Order: sequence, then C-alpha cells, then structure tokens
Amino acid sequence: MQKSVGGNAIKLVGESVAPGTSLLLDGRIFAGGAHLLAGFWAKAALGPVGLALVCMNSYSSATTGKSLLKLASKDGGSESPAETTSTEEAQ
Repeated sequence: MQKSVGGNAIKLVGESVAPGTSLLLDGRIFAGGAHLLAGFWAKAALGPVGLALVCMNSYSSATTGKSLLKLASKDGGSESPAETTSTEEAQ
C-alpha cells in the first residue's frame, strides 16, 4: 500500500480492528499473522495494554520499517558509526 497520509490512516483504523492489519495490508502476511497471534496472546496475558503495544508495534513496523524497540533504542535504529563512515567515504 502507498506510504501516504490516507494509506496510513487506513492502516491505523485497521489496527483498531485487529493487530497486524497494517502489515497484512502491506502484503507482509507472515509478520501480520504473527502480530495477530501475539496481539490475542498479549490481550489475554496483559489486558488492553498488551494489545495496544502489539498494535503500535505493528503500525510502526508497517509505516517506518522499524519496530518499537528499534525506535526506542539509543541510536534510534540508525546505521552503526562504522557503516556511516564507510558510506560517507564512498561519496
């Protein structure tokens, strides 16, 4: 699906229906199915907060390509300094 405001809005609405919907809309069937199962398990184990976390992770993965853990990490999931240096030298 397109990376546009409308496409992201549809993904967000889909996540409110079932976790993993945004990934399924992107054609990532395995990841979407895994988030669907994880969402139901998280709701049973942790309640609505667990379900919300799985939905947010799915939406984040579909829109940015990074999970919540990568986004929350110290470097924000960016390239390592060694990769950045080699990329800058190539230019």
